[in-house]
Amino acid sequence: MRLLITGTDTEVGKSVITAALASAIPGCTAVKPLASGSLPPGEDATLIAEAAGHPPQVRYCAPIPASPDRAMHEAGMYLDWSDLLSWIRGFPAPLLVEGVGGFAVPLDRAHRVSDLAVELGYPVLIVAANRLGVLSHTLLTAEAIFSRGLTLAGVVLNTVPGGAPEPLSHWNLSDLRRELPVPVVSFPMVTTAQERRDAGAELHAALFPPQK
Repeated sequence: MRLLITGTDTEVGKSVITAALASAIPGCTAVKPLASGSLPPGEDATLIAEAAGHPPQVRYCAPIPASPDRAMHEAGMYLDWSDLLSWIRGFPAPLLVEGVGGFAVPLDRAHRVSDLAVELGYPVLIVAANRLGVLSHTLLTAEAIFSRGLTLAGVVLNTVPGGAPEPLSHWNLSDLRRELPVPVVSFPMVTTAQERRDAGAELHAALFPPQK
């Protein structure tokens, strides 16, 4: 199993969801090919690697908090597209690849996250924050994924601080399930590694139920 995790936006909880899934999949490798906003390896790569039980795996990391395109340009860095693809493909399955920001974020002047998804050909998992506006953001992201001929593995509706109050939180989940032909799973707010592992096991079972 190989999976690309993308978001409807930045700060929606991609790393938490990736870490949760990594802890639920035996022998899983979790990588962050590109990161910005910190020195390498960065918090996200560290979090998902710890959950998977291996050292952080990040290929390009720029200190400026911006899109990889802008952050690397300002830092005088160059993204070698072939190198990036080869690096990702060099990891064995099961493999979780955490994207950066949303599905259309520029990685360099010629490529976006969507182009990375197409080149890899992995199923894509959307992480969305359960708050007002999530319906449009999620449906537009799903539409973009389908339009590129990719498989949408599911949607994780993540509970975030300051998110949707009830009953809006429940409505968002119900409406996305009605609109999309894939699993849409609610993920709780977690504060400890054990809570994240427990929620990850439930999430994995909901997204990838055992074949009968």
